[in-house]
Amino acid sequence: MDQPLVFGKYDHLFGIENIVENNNPLAVIIMTPGMLHNAGPFRMHKDLAQSLEQQGISSLRFDISGIGESLGVGAAGKSIDRAADEAIEVMDYLMQQHNIQQFIMFGLCSGADDSIQAALKDERIKGVIALDGLAYKTPKFKLKETKLLMRKMLSIEKWKHKLRDLSGNKTAPASLAMGNDIREFPETAKQACKELQQLVDNDVQLHFIYTGGTDYYNYAQQFYDMLPDMKWRGTESTHYFSQMDHVVMLCEDRKLFVDHVLEKTLSMSEQMKTVAA
Repeated sequence: MDQPLVFGKYDHLFGIENIVENNNPLAVIIMTPGMLHNAGPFRMHKDLAQSLEQQGISSLRFDISGIGESLGVGAAGKSIDRAADEAIEVMDYLMQQHNIQQFIMFGLCSGADDSIQAALKDERIKGVIALDGLAYKTPKFKLKETKLLMRKMLSIEKWKHKLRDLSGNKTAPASLAMGNDIREFPETAKQACKELQQLVDNDVQLHFIYTGGTDYYNYAQQFYDMLPDMKWRGTESTHYFSQMDHVVMLCEDRKLFVDHVLEKTLSMSEQMKTVAA
């Protein structure tokens, strides 16, 4: 059941917990995606929390400071560091109130970046599921991008649409212009490898999911191609949903996505039990 709460060292953070009273020492922490509040895009986070609860897994989704219902208290410094520190406050709360000791992070976009940063700071995090997280363009990415651009340039229908737009003199108001997302994942693949290697060496399970809704990832194998220096140990995995948009807008896609994350969470949970034994 959804249970709203206020917590944090300043009583400034707002979240929704779905706690299962079954002595399971694991919970999923669902990070704020960008400027959206805890329900997630199209209520994705709410759907995920309820699905987890039905499978006996507790979760807590929350607004980082200055977003949604959380106050902008103590919000100085880089967003990624603040979000990671507040995820640690979530873990402290769940340990104190529910004796939950192990955690899996889930995050979309900047929430994926924040999840990795939190895992680097706190060893209680045993798994990370990242949607459209860090990515770097590879030679194959650029080739596919060029081929797609060429197909668009040779498409008669595309030119017809362009001419109609020009003749109609339609321009979007400045307030609706596309903005630049603030992302704080490592600037280089080399730096990313250093951070991810730390997690791999600490037996943190990693699952990176990508959609066709980004401008920096366009084929399934790109994850491994962009991180050639990694020394993987079989604790990582990746999946590419080419048909989905970045925020998983369609109901049928969202159902497929939530089921995928649920399956991966259950798999991570079983692996954590094996390691503990």
